[in-house]
Amino acid sequence: MQHVFTWRLLRSDQRGNVGFIAAASIIPLLALIGGGVDLGRAYMARTQLQSACDAGVLAGRRSMSASGQYGTPDKAKATTMFNFNFNAAAVDASEVSFVSTANDEGQVSGTANTTFPTIVMNFFGMVDFDLHTECMAELQIANADVMFVLDTTGSMGGSRIAGLRDAVRDFHKTMNEAISDGDTRIRYGFVPYSMTVNAGELMAGTVNDPPMPVSYFRDTAPYETREAQFNTPVFVGTAEDLGITYETYSTDIKKKQCNKYGDNRYPGNGSNPKTSGSAPGKVKIYTYSFHSWVGSGNRRTCTRAVQTTETTYETKFAFSNWRYKEADLDTSAYKTGAAVSVGTGIVPAGHHDIIDPALHTYADQAGYYDMVTMAKKNGNILHNVGLTSMAWSGCIEERDTVDGADWDPVPDDAYDLNLDLVPISEETRWRPMWQDLVWLRSHHQHEDANLESPDRDNAYSRCPSAMKLLTEVELSDDPDDVPAWLESYLLGLTATGNTYHDIGMIWGGRLSSPRGIFAANVNKDDKAVSRHMIFMTDGTMQPYIWGYNAYGIEDLSNRVAKKNTSTSDVTARHSARFLAACQAVKAQGTTLWVIAFGTTLTDNLTTCSSDGRAYHSSDSNELRQRFRFIASQVANLRLGQ
Repeated sequence: MQHVFTWRLLRSDQRGNVGFIAAASIIPLLALIGGGVDLGRAYMARTQLQSACDAGVLAGRRSMSASGQYGTPDKAKATTMFNFNFNAAAVDASEVSFVSTANDEGQVSGTANTTFPTIVMNFFGMVDFDLHTECMAELQIANADVMFVLDTTGSMGGSRIAGLRDAVRDFHKTMNEAISDGDTRIRYGFVPYSMTVNAGELMAGTVNDPPMPVSYFRDTAPYETREAQFNTPVFVGTAEDLGITYETYSTDIKKKQCNKYGDNRYPGNGSNPKTSGSAPGKVKIYTYSFHSWVGSGNRRTCTRAVQTTETTYETKFAFSNWRYKEADLDTSAYKTGAAVSVGTGIVPAGHHDIIDPALHTYADQAGYYDMVTMAKKNGNILHNVGLTSMAWSGCIEERDTVDGADWDPVPDDAYDLNLDLVPISEETRWRPMWQDLVWLRSHHQHEDANLESPDRDNAYSRCPSAMKLLTEVELSDDPDDVPAWLESYLLGLTATGNTYHDIGMIWGGRLSSPRGIFAANVNKDDKAVSRHMIFMTDGTMQPYIWGYNAYGIEDLSNRVAKKNTSTSDVTARHSARFLAACQAVKAQGTTLWVIAFGTTLTDNLTTCSSDGRAYHSSDSNELRQRFRFIASQVANLRLGQ
């Protein structure tokens, strides 16, 4: 009874029931809270695993950009980056694995796995979680313009120019892999440079509206050339027919005697024709012939005909010597690319010679005549000048500049360093290079030399391949495809001449400026683009002060430095101009990449680049790797889906 009473009382007495209820619910509550704790920890671990996986494939894809192949070193870099970003000990993870692979489209994929232990749920039989994640990195690019400024000097010959061609091909293949949007536009432009640049293709666009009109070039420009002096007096005769007269012998003579009289051999033995007077005075020539023998008998009246020609001599002027000097030449026809006649051939004569006006070269007026004028005046003031046809190669002399050493800031009248200035005057117009009419001389003012021993040479000069405006490249599903026009252009690159980095940088900036004379090309379709310039050289600045370059002959034209300036000082001035051009390019919003190919990566080259984007390549294989790497940076890495 007592026992039953106790339980009955307990059932009817509700005091303390909460304790029993709490005790009964504590186990499922622990499971719920513990599960939340363990799931939260697992979520944080998986987030770290995903981040590490992303970092790994990004590092692997970045490493792959150098070679284009996903090899063991690239996989190792990906794994190293994964391990760096996943701290297994911090989350008490075990059995961590990371595997990365690449496909034919240049995508690097990764899978990461780990085992993560539970804390609370372990009491309920769930010992750990198996965590798994996947990741992928690829190149993806928006619209981009890339201007290649390429050193094509003589040292780039042979295997180096072949390596450069391969490097540009690799650049394009890397870019092609990065395209995932059919609306993406990629364009390449080119500025091959050596002692100057070649603007021929820039003037060969639309007939009525080429990118670079001929009006941008001077009609007359000074050159280190030569003039022919015609100052040797000679005589040229002009004959006048005075008609025929008749002379009758004073007595009748025999027929045989009359025949001799008609030939001026009777009664004496005279000459036929007979000359009277001497040059340079008037000279008469009498030509005799039988006319008639009339009458009867063996003696009759004899008459002869006398043809009289009078020659009057004038003083003309034969070639005396060549004068080597700076002189203005008419470039109005030459700059159009048309064949232009130039006076080159001379048949000389001696002092006071009576010359053959159909053979010898002579002038009606004494004086000096440049070789273009000689051709233009041939048949008028000049006679019998031998002509040679010449056509412009497309290479240029720069517009006016200053011969200063300080380029910070750039002087206002250094028009060549103004990348955006449209020509408005003779000072701001360019000049066509005329290699065949430029000679060396040792005296700054002028030197004379005769025809037999001119003792002068044409100045050394080289014209590189033509520049090319930004041109859209065709994109292909096959990343190894290289557009036909690009392949043809690369095969046309030739290596020749000395190294003038400044002229290459100036024109690279000019062709890529959104505000300059080629703005219509640069801003085509008003697309938003990233702008890049890749400047590649295999040598240091190397002016040749006796060579003919974009600034004339350094030691004679004195456009960059005054006469008698040493080669080292001329080099320093060109280097300063180069750095000024680099600054101008970067100021227009262009990212400037610099590659030193088989040469020292100098402070100037590093300074020229954008934020240290300057690299060294010791051989062609490294050059190709650098171009692939830069292409990957232009394209930009991103995580894929």
